[in-house]
Amino acid sequence: MAPSPEPQPDRIVLNDANIWPTIAGTPRQQQLCDWLTANGIDDNEVTVHDPLTVETLPDGQRIIRHTVYLRDADGHRYVDPNDPNQAAREERTAPLIVEPPAGEQQ
Repeated sequence: MAPSPEPQPDRIVLNDANIWPTIAGTPRQQQLCDWLTANGIDDNEVTVHDPLTVETLPDGQRIIRHTVYLRDADGHRYVDPNDPNQAAREERTAPLIVEPPAGEQQ
């Protein structure tokens, strides 16, 4: 009988408002950007202060939960109509294709 696969954590936080100051401008930031790209996510659109997580759903599917800036028909970011002090943004999910960089899986 083959051993069962390693259980996956329910949620791995890769970045948020508390983590960002420690990785901005470091090789870890570039690793996260490269990882997002490998998973089909435009790293230039992902907000840096909202949580960036890998989550395991009850059915075992693993997803990346992230928040992106929204753009108008001309391709420009715009102000959130409900909060004029913030850029408009939206939480999204994408299937996990490539595992997070080494050291991120905690």
